[in-house]
Amino acid sequence: EFYELGVLIFAVVIMLLFLAWTTVALRMWVRLGITKSPGWDDATMLIALCLFTCYCAFILTITLRSRAHRQFTEMELLQSLVYVQLSKVFYILTTTFLKISLGLFFLRLLTKPWQTRLFHVILAISGVFGIFYFFVTLFVCGSPTKLADSFIGARAKHCAPVWFVLTTGYIYGIINVVADWIFTLIPIVILMDSTMDRRSKISVGIVMSFAAVGSISSIMRMVYLKGLLFENSVSTTSIKATIWATAEPGTGIIAASAAILRPLFRKIYTDVRDK
Repeated sequence: EFYELGVLIFAVVIMLLFLAWTTVALRMWVRLGITKSPGWDDATMLIALCLFTCYCAFILTITLRSRAHRQFTEMELLQSLVYVQLSKVFYILTTTFLKISLGLFFLRLLTKPWQTRLFHVILAISGVFGIFYFFVTLFVCGSPTKLADSFIGARAKHCAPVWFVLTTGYIYGIINVVADWIFTLIPIVILMDSTMDRRSKISVGIVMSFAAVGSISSIMRMVYLKGLLFENSVSTTSIKATIWATAEPGTGIIAASAAILRPLFRKIYTDVRDK
C-alpha cells in the first residue's frame, strides 16, 4: 500500500503541476492579450504558482528518496525530515497567496459596500493567520535550522507542543474552507441578479463554483492532519494527508485560472464560426 500511495502522490503532483502551469499561462494570455486587463489577482496567482512549484519539488524529492529501497544514514534521514517541514512551509505560503488572489479577483465583481467590507475582512484574516501559521511552522523548534527536531523524539521536547501545532493547522484549514465558500457563494448570488442572459449565467456560475473545489481538499487534509506530524514513523495517514495537501492548492490554482478563460473560449468559438 505504501508503494501504491507513493506512486499516486507522484502522479498527482505531476498532473497538478502540468495543469496549474497550463491554466495559469492561458489565464495570463487572456488577461494580457485578449481582455488587456491584468490585475493584482494575476500577480498573486503567479506567486502562488511559483510557491506551489517549490512545494511540489519538495514532495517529489521526498517521494523519490523514500523509494530508494535502502537504509538512510542519519544525515539523509534528517535531510528528508527538513524537506517535509519545508514542504509544509511552502504549502502555507501557496494557499495564503491563493486565497489573496481569489479574494482580489472576486472583489472586481462586488457591487455593494457590505460585500466589499466582508471580502476585505476575509482577506485580512486569511493573510494575517497565514503569516502567523507560516512563522509557527518555520520556528516550531525555535530556529529554522532545527526544523526537523519536531520529528525527533529526544529533541521534540524543545519544540512547540503538538496540541498547539495541530490547533493552528485546524484553524488555518477552517479559515480556508470558510473563505472558499464565501468567495464562491456571494459572487454567484450577484451573478444571478445580473442582466446577463440565462445561458451565460449558468456557464459563468459553473465556472465560479470551481473556486470551491479546493475547500473539499482542505476538509480532507484536516481529516488526516495529524498524520503530517509523522509521529514515530511514516504512515498511510501521513501519505493521504500529503495527497490532499497537494490537491488543495493545485486544484485551487487550476480552478481559479479556469474561471478567467471564458473570453478565450468565446474568441475561439467566434474565430471558428467566422471561418
